[in-house]
Amino acid sequence: MYKSIIGLLFILVLFSHTSFADSGDQYLLPKIGIMSVELNEADSLTSIGLLYGYGISAKFTLEAELNASITGGKYDRTLNTGSRLKGEYTVWTIAGYGVYRLPITNRFFFKGKLGLLYENIERDGIQVTSGGLEQSDDKTSTGLGFAAGLGFGFNLDPIIIENEMTVIDDEIIFYSVGINYTFR
Repeated sequence: MYKSIIGLLFILVLFSHTSFADSGDQYLLPKIGIMSVELNEADSLTSIGLLYGYGISAKFTLEAELNASITGGKYDRTLNTGSRLKGEYTVWTIAGYGVYRLPITNRFFFKGKLGLLYENIERDGIQVTSGGLEQSDDKTSTGLGFAAGLGFGFNLDPIIIENEMTVIDDEIIFYSVGINYTFR
């Protein structure tokens, strides 16, 4: 259900008029990207997300962000014991960030963010032993921790495009691009 809502908001905001947030402004930023996962020899995930921001000043904002995987997520790993883990996984996250944008020119800026993130990783699969015995290996992992990101953006008036890399945890990095819609 949440993927459908995020997808609909992503499409609606994608075709909206945009401008840069200032003090007191609010903005929505739909984003799409790739989650690179360094665990269990897993495929990368394609994810969509929605970010809500509130401008404290022209350079500092508070953001709330929701991301969910939509495609990808197969894994196949051989363990030291000779057995194999294989199946599919999904990831969704919700986070709150403090964000600082450093203008370099009137059209180009750098972005840095730091905040708290909750992640949910669901794995559906099987474990196959060296003797051919299969057993279910379904697992859900959740966690709360710090997340940080760096990026840059272009003000192509009336469109603002932001590209960023967010370190979700020591095994997941989210590379994304988003389009900014500001409202008062």
